[in-house]
Formats: sequence, structure tokens, C-alpha cells
Amino acid sequence: MRIPSDIHARVLELTDAIVDAGRDGDTRTSWSAYDTLRNYCETLAAEGRDHPFLWETLADFTGNDSVAIGLYQRALPLATAAGADEYAASICLALAERHSNLDQPEPARDYAEQADAFARRSNDLPLRQEISQFLLDHATPPAE
Repeated sequence: MRIPSDIHARVLELTDAIVDAGRDGDTRTSWSAYDTLRNYCETLAAEGRDHPFLWETLADFTGNDSVAIGLYQRALPLATAAGADEYAASICLALAERHSNLDQPEPARDYAEQADAFARRSNDLPLRQEISQFLLDHATPPAE
């Protein structure tokens, strides 16, 4: 799924600002760039230029797992509607990881399995390996 070049450039600019400010310990600038990114995502969605890349990226830079889950869930139907299996797999894996962080093993496993199903339709071997590793790491031990 193609990301329009103007969207990619602006998101990259903002995420670089977040990373640079974080590295410098400048929380105010980091939060400001994050808010600008969030507003940019909302503006593009309102203009009819919504894209899963926007919400996945915003979620990736969101420290609160519960908030990030909501953002990933906003990205997922956009990716699936576009038939963008790699995006959907990546988003589902992120959802699995965030649910795991919240000690919610059932939704974590469900999203990891969805990620695996999407990834099997892609050629992204590193993503497929990452999903497989997550599934192995979070396997339910057999009942005794």
C-alpha cells in the first residue's frame, strides 16, 4: 500500500522531532511534536486522506498501551479494507504486544494469530519471523 509522499515526509519529520527531543531529554518538545502528529492524523482523516500508516505510527509513539490499542484499532480496518496484508499483520502484532504488556493474554494471542494469518499472505519474512517468535514466546503451556 503506497503512502503518499507528502504524508510520509511530514510524518517522518514529526517522528524525527519526537525521537530527537526524547534523546535530548526535552519532554516539552517531544510532547508538542506528538500533539502535532496527532492533529495531523486527525486533519488528514477529516479531509478523506486517511491511511493506516498515520494511526500505526501515532500508536507506535504512544506510551500508554491502552491509548495505543485504540489507535491501532483505528488503523486496522483501513489496512484490511485496502487489502494491505503487511500493514494489517504489523498492526495486529503491535496490538498483541500491547495487550501482552497489559497482561491480557487472550486478546494478545488472538491478535498474534490474526497477524500470522495476514503475514502468511505477504513476502515480509522478517515480519513473519517476528510474529512466529511472539507466538512461541506466548504459547500457553500444556495442561498437566
